Amino acid sequence: MTESNLIKLMERQSAGKCGLIDYQTIENGPQSVVEKIEELKNQGNRYAVTDAFTVEHLQTISQATRSLKLLTGGSGLAPGIASHYASGTQDFASASLMGYPENAPTIVLSGSCSVMTNKQVGVYKQLVPSYELNIVDCLDNSDYVEIVTEWVKGNLDSTPLAPIVYATAQPEELKRIQDRYGMKESSEAVETFFQRLAERLSDIGIKNFIVAGGETSGAVTKGLGVNGFYIGPQIAPGVPWVKSIDGSISLALKSGNFGDEQFSKKHRTFGYD
Repeated sequence: MTESNLIKLMERQSAGKCGLIDYQTIENGPQSVVEKIEELKNQGNRYAVTDAFTVEHLQTISQATRSLKLLTGGSGLAPGIASHYASGTQDFASASLMGYPENAPTIVLSGSCSVMTNKQVGVYKQLVPSYELNIVDCLDNSDYVEIVTEWVKGNLDSTPLAPIVYATAQPEELKRIQDRYGMKESSEAVETFFQRLAERLSDIGIKNFIVAGGETSGAVTKGLGVNGFYIGPQIAPGVPWVKSIDGSISLALKSGNFGDEQFSKKHRTFGYD
C-alpha cells in the first residue's frame, strides 16, 4: 500500500464522501466530536476518519460515537466502548454468569501457526494427550474426521486437562506444506476439517471448546451452529469464555498471539476445579 491518507482510502473502497474529525476536535471533548459528526453529515459525508494519539482520545471517540450504527477501528477502541456500555449495566455479575462455562467434556483445538500459539501448544502437549493433524488426510481422507473423533473419545478422561487436536506448525514446516499442496488449498482443508470435527465432537457430548486461531474459531463456531453468545469470565486479556444463547456450548476463542504460554491449561480456572 502506498496511499497513507485514510480518507482517500475510504472513498476508494466505499460509496460516498469521507470526512475528518481531527485531534483538536477530539481534545475538546465528546460533545465537540458529536457536533463535528453532525457537521460532516450536513456536508454530505457518509463516513468519518478520526485522529487518535492517546488513550484519552480513544475514550472520547468511544463516548461520542455510542449512537452510531457502525464503528470500526483498532482494539484500542474496545475498552472505551465497553466502559461506556457497562456504565448503564446494573447487574453485571448476573450478565457474566450467563457466559460462565459448565463442568463438562472439553477439547482444545488449535489451527493457528502464530509464534505464541506454537509456544502454547508446545507447553500444553507435554501435559495432555495430543493429536497432530496430517494435512494430507485433511485433504484426501474422507474418514479422517471419524478417526480423530474416536481418538478424542478415547482420551477425554485420561487427564484432568482437556486433550488437544492441533494443526499448528513451525514456519519452515508450514512453508513446506503450502509449497506442496498450495497455500489456499491446505488452509481451507484444515479449516473445513475443524468445522466438521467440531460438529462431530458436539454430537458425542463435548460442551466446551477452547480454540486457537481466528479462522479456526470462525470454522468451529460455524460447525457448532452458534449464532450468538453471552460473554463470561476472562481467561486472558481479550479472551473471555462465551456461551451460546441456547446454553448448549461454551467457547474460548483466541486469535493467534493472544495469551501467554500457559494459556491452554487455564480453562481449569473457570468451572472445572
